[in-house]
Amino acid sequence: MDNEIFEALFEIVTFFNQPQQDRHLLQQADVPLEPAALPIVVRVGRQPGISVGQLADQIGRNHSSISRQVDKLVTAGWLQEAERDDQRIRRVELTAQGQRGLMQIKVARETAFREKLADYSNNDRAELARVLQQLADTLTGEKTAYHE
Repeated sequence: MDNEIFEALFEIVTFFNQPQQDRHLLQQADVPLEPAALPIVVRVGRQPGISVGQLADQIGRNHSSISRQVDKLVTAGWLQEAERDDQRIRRVELTAQGQRGLMQIKVARETAFREKLADYSNNDRAELARVLQQLADTLTGEKTAYHE
């Protein structure tokens, strides 16, 4: 059973890590970003003030690659530097433009998920959300309450 869980998770992660999925999502959202920027925008939206080093660790790319993408997003008006407590650590947050773009991405993602899960009953969707949140809590060591 544990291997089946791992295999299913592996397929899900593979699906989400495909650049063509990001390209398609960005097209559906009508957002002019390159796919490499998508995980940065999403993570900064979830964690305002995150450092470039933390972004690199969480996304799994090297610091200089993430730093270049961050520079592009700052120039494009999507990100701005957050207030620094420590001058050695560069922290970023979404601008108003970045927040609007992230909202467009979220709407496109929700639409795509609704289409993919169209055959799921409301009960199945609620159970899936509950179990996935439980798994996320287990894997991250955090405890969040799932509310339907």
